[in-house]
Amino acid sequence: MEQCYVLAIFLSVVALSESIQQQPDCSQLRQYAMPRNVRLDLATKVLAYENKRDASVSAVYLCALEGLAGLILENPHKPLTCPHSLGMHSLVFEIEEEPDINVGVMSQAAINVWKDHIPHVRFGSFGCNYRKEHGKHKYLCLLKIVN
Repeated sequence: MEQCYVLAIFLSVVALSESIQQQPDCSQLRQYAMPRNVRLDLATKVLAYENKRDASVSAVYLCALEGLAGLILENPHKPLTCPHSLGMHSLVFEIEEEPDINVGVMSQAAINVWKDHIPHVRFGSFGCNYRKEHGKHKYLCLLKIVN
């Protein structure tokens, strides 16, 4: 009977951790946190193109990488060499702002550009962010490379 309780607790923890990975709460990032719906949309679409052959488990979304992407996008010099030196692959996308196009459509445009690159990068974790500036929406996803 005790083994049943242990198994039930273990399965609950696994289910909870999968839920947390799929719906991370990055509100602690404050001004660097993306809106939840945009985060979930981008994360789901990045995972859809992840190369499943090399990994037994899907990559995990990390708020820390979302924050780092936000800091990079905020910097006027956009130091994209920084993530590379930390073992990350950067996916960058920029689109002109259009009055009647919502963020979901722009996010899909970013994914359409990235979908050919994502399967070729072995990554265990990732985080994305976007910033609107000078009439453009700029997207950055950081993929933490695994060896």
